[in-house]
Amino acid sequence: MKYLKLRLSAAMWARVLLLWLTLGVGALAGGVTAIGLGRFVQDNIRTELASQQITFTAEEQLSDEERAIPGAVENAGLPLATGNQAQVYSQIIGLHMRSSAEGAGYPDASYATLGGLQRQLRAAVAEATESGDAEALEAANAELTAVTNLRNTMLTGNTLRGTLLSAYGWDNVATGIITAGGVILVLAVVFFGLFIYEWRKGHLPPAEAV
Repeated sequence: MKYLKLRLSAAMWARVLLLWLTLGVGALAGGVTAIGLGRFVQDNIRTELASQQITFTAEEQLSDEERAIPGAVENAGLPLATGNQAQVYSQIIGLHMRSSAEGAGYPDASYATLGGLQRQLRAAVAEATESGDAEALEAANAELTAVTNLRNTMLTGNTLRGTLLSAYGWDNVATGIITAGGVILVLAVVFFGLFIYEWRKGHLPPAEAV
């Protein structure tokens, strides 16, 4: 600490000023760029989400299972417009997909497992057709239709969930970039403050010693 009271040479003082000024300008440019980039990404994501015109179910219409999803009650009746809301809605879709599978008699089914079941049922339809068993054919066709409809539901739901979760991820990345840009701007203020301090109260040697 004792060295802080020592005076700098004019050349060293100039270098210190240049250092703080360079750091300040660099931090200012970096902070503004980060915030601009973050807002650009975030605005695009939220504009795209808003264009889907998705609205959360009103609170009085929510089932007990939907109410148990974090954020479902808080967003009830609101339009989907942010990444965090997209994450909540993706969970609601997941719940509906599981309910559809259970209602169709295939609990824990997925798009992939239903594909295997479809192949089995097609084979059963072909076998019943070949044997002329009308009753077995009708039953196999009915089950095949139910499985096919459920699999289509799974495909649509998984596609939408993937899109929503992607929006959730990028929206939060953009938020992180904006936050980082704000921190960098604070550093820019610090660097400019140090520059001003050194410029006004710099440790120059006496004029005759320069």
